[in-house]
Amino acid sequence: MSQAFLNYTFNNGLTLVAEKMSGVRSAAMAMLVPCGAATDPVGRLGTANVLSELVLRGAGTRDSKALTDYLDTLGLQRSSSASVLFTRFAASALSARVMEGLPVYADILRRAMLPEDGFEPARDLALQSLDGIDDDPRGKLMIKLRECHWPWPFGRNVMGSKEELEALTLEETRAAYQTRFTPKDAIFAIAGDIDPQRVTADIERLFGDWTAPAATHIETASTQRPYYFEEQQTEQTHIGIAYRSVDETHPDYYLARLAAEVLSGGMSGRLFTEIREKKGLVYSVSANYSSLPGVGAIMGYAGTSNERAQQTLDQFIIELQRLSDGVTNEELDRAKIGLKSSTIMSNESTGARAGAIAHDWLIRKRLRGVEEIIASIDSVNVDRVNAYLKVNRADNFTITIIGPKELKLPS
Repeated sequence: MSQAFLNYTFNNGLTLVAEKMSGVRSAAMAMLVPCGAATDPVGRLGTANVLSELVLRGAGTRDSKALTDYLDTLGLQRSSSASVLFTRFAASALSARVMEGLPVYADILRRAMLPEDGFEPARDLALQSLDGIDDDPRGKLMIKLRECHWPWPFGRNVMGSKEELEALTLEETRAAYQTRFTPKDAIFAIAGDIDPQRVTADIERLFGDWTAPAATHIETASTQRPYYFEEQQTEQTHIGIAYRSVDETHPDYYLARLAAEVLSGGMSGRLFTEIREKKGLVYSVSANYSSLPGVGAIMGYAGTSNERAQQTLDQFIIELQRLSDGVTNEELDRAKIGLKSSTIMSNESTGARAGAIAHDWLIRKRLRGVEEIIASIDSVNVDRVNAYLKVNRADNFTITIIGPKELKLPS
């Protein structure tokens, strides 16, 4: 599949990244606006989450129903959500339909109505999502793990808190739209059956004169909370473990990624084999590489019965630390195959590619094709991985636990 990349930053700070993909008839776009939980005002966490819903309740000359009906007639598969750093809008369909939809998204980003009668329903949806977390202990645990491990404010819960959502007003939400929906540092990504030059002209026409205050600067602070326990009377105990890793721009990034694949690359991964299959301690166990700009981490999860919880935590730590003893050629080969397979398969989806090039620009300020990624994976050998693991031992853990009783932590 041939690839042709384009990136262009307009005078107002909006960056367009595009990839022309051969052999497809569809296209997908992803728009990242720098309005995320990290920039929510103190005492109003959840503002970005509410706003990501409210902006869809009418924009330009279309009220909420007309806007939804029009996007439906285009056949757009679409989504919107707030994250820590951005509010993200995504849409995919036949290429011509995606291009037809661009003016509507210009209205959403620049001319949203933010109607009074839409505010309460948008906030109620946020509150319902927050209430639903109590029924999802694993999801709740991972939220707490990120909150405890990432430097402030990257660990903030995007959904917010009940008290702060209930205190949020329409006026505050409208003010957030005016000051935080800005082209500065925004990213527009599109991939598929497109003409990059036409896309550039259309984006310039629709967004080129968009002006707004500069994006809010995010100050970070090291606020690691190494331990969190929440008592919950359930039949299971949920365990989260995180520790530092290199960020995605580091020369050792693929060494860290492949080591994580050895740990948790499917049913042949060490965690599954040693903790679930051999010892029968858990019903679910995993560890994955996670990153934000400038920081990386390995984040793990184990779900187990209450009577096996202490042994599970102990064995989880043992396996993480045993990784520093090195991996085998066979393990590394399996890890490479798994990572390359997922890379190639995602490359066949226009939606995945739009997300990937947006992420590349956010993290690396450049775009990578699948050939470059595969070559980087292939360049790794077992000696390099083991040298990395010897120096970068798993330690300084952040541990979160939800269950009926506390566990003894590793010394």
